[in-house]
Amino acid sequence: MKYVGILLMSGALIAGGFLAAERLRERLRILQQFRQIALCLKGQILYSNATLPEALGEAGARFSEGRSGTAREPGELLLRVRDRLKQESGRPFSEVWEEELARLPEDLPLEKQDRQALSALGSQLGYADRAMQERTILLYLEQTEDSIRDLKGELDGRTKLCRCMGMAAGLFLMVVMA
Repeated sequence: MKYVGILLMSGALIAGGFLAAERLRERLRILQQFRQIALCLKGQILYSNATLPEALGEAGARFSEGRSGTAREPGELLLRVRDRLKQESGRPFSEVWEEELARLPEDLPLEKQDRQALSALGSQLGYADRAMQERTILLYLEQTEDSIRDLKGELDGRTKLCRCMGMAAGLFLMVVMA
């Protein structure tokens, strides 16, 4: 019975390493999705002359349909902001944006700087003219591109490290407990 317990604990440690590696990949996918959303918003605002709630609704619908789990959350964020802007007309966009950002799940694989970039996007997006909104979106795109590029450069090494650390911890536990 003791050995079964050791095997189960070791297996959990190994699985934890693989889950940590998958979380890195999920962060990359979410960042890429937010980049696509920013491009969509830019197109809607600049080329379709859509109002901000219309642009949020279009982008939100596009990036939430047919998705599930964490991949659905960025599109849902936009739809929630759009709905609140319609319901609470007169409230500043930046306040609604911040409140909805705070409602993002804690398990969404975004780091502090990712959330800060999203916060900065919302603080500048809702009150200015089209040219300023374009510059705000371009700044967000640049920050997101930097994060994606850095993450892609580190991804293979960090993924291997997470997996190896999980396996090493599992094996260490087996040796110590056996």
